Amino acid sequence: MLIEIIVVILFTIIVSWSIYHTPIMILGLMTFKRRKTFHNCLMSGAYEPSVSVIIPVKNGAKTLDRLMASLLAMDYPRKKMEIIFVEDGSTDGSYEICKSYEEKFPGLVKVLHRDQSWGKPDALSYATGRASGEILVVFDVDSVIDSRAFKLALRWFRDERVAAVQGRTISMNFRSNLLTWLVYLEELWFSLILMGRQRLGLFTPLTGNCMFIRKSYLEKVGGWDCNSLTEDVELSVRLIKHGYVIIYEKEVKCLQEAPARLKHLMGQRNRWYRGYLETLMKSFHLLRGFDLKFFDSVILLSSPIIAILGQILYPLVIVTSMLVPHSPLVNLVLQLSLILLISSLLAVMSVVILLFKPRKIRLLTCSLAIYMYWWLLSLIALKSCLDMIMRTPKRWITTPKEEGAWPISPPIGW
Repeated sequence: MLIEIIVVILFTIIVSWSIYHTPIMILGLMTFKRRKTFHNCLMSGAYEPSVSVIIPVKNGAKTLDRLMASLLAMDYPRKKMEIIFVEDGSTDGSYEICKSYEEKFPGLVKVLHRDQSWGKPDALSYATGRASGEILVVFDVDSVIDSRAFKLALRWFRDERVAAVQGRTISMNFRSNLLTWLVYLEELWFSLILMGRQRLGLFTPLTGNCMFIRKSYLEKVGGWDCNSLTEDVELSVRLIKHGYVIIYEKEVKCLQEAPARLKHLMGQRNRWYRGYLETLMKSFHLLRGFDLKFFDSVILLSSPIIAILGQILYPLVIVTSMLVPHSPLVNLVLQLSLILLISSLLAVMSVVILLFKPRKIRLLTCSLAIYMYWWLLSLIALKSCLDMIMRTPKRWITTPKEEGAWPISPPIGW
């Protein structure tokens, strides 16, 4: 029957994707447990190029002070820094706060004001043209940065092949509710994947926050794509197409707020997933022969599609087993699908056991909700896919910041 063939094809795709990522995640976990970074180009001694810190600000009044405090505490010469706030049509008094920083720290802080917001990529492009630093550093307005971040990231730029360094972002409000805890687990999983990709020399994308980019290379590849919903990943694909290297440095750490409300998470992920899919379609035009790193970028960008197929598979297998109850092939797929699901949940719980101390039953119990979280993300991915197919008008919407409380104890690895 046709439905049996469809089930087998879907199962093969999901299993292949899982098998592909399993060694990457295991290698990432091994790297996470070690304190040293693996790369031959790291050298001892200071490397202090001029940097321009660019911060797009859209209604960030609640979080600006803690961001500024962490920037002022940075272990880096101020004479080599400039901080550029791109105040992007805020309505909460953010502009006045930014101007107060400019008055208090002349020569260090520069404020660019725009009455109307055209999205983060456009704000970044606007600031890049007015930045004087060799290295551009991009932070979101809700960030709190580790004081060692600049020195740890910038030493990679001794290597002329390196175009960008991506730091590790960590949710500061992961204890707020179940949703922020699940987002935190997702962040942790993604960090493991990026560490594994880093070790294997695969595609390492920029993630929008805590990014360090060589300005001259950014200009060579055409600057920011102001029409992209995920300007970070889109830029990453163009950088690797030109043969440049992007580094993921887990020791460069930056706290940020995870969405604490479901509607905010849905809006954020809808933008992300549509941006991934649009970049995926665009990236095929950049292909010039087979390249392993490019192939890996296609796999990463196809994640929303895999999420959709994964959630279609399980109900489809159950329905098929009812329609064709005596099919050995369908029964085998059903059993293997259940094994795959259980293995995924056990993998999540194993990571929690290995990385979190003290180990609490409550954390393990909450981790079981990860499947419902995956199901939710797959629905959002489906909407993003439909929006792209139907060419629904798109616009860059900033995720609201709610000034999440500091965690009772620092996040894992901070």
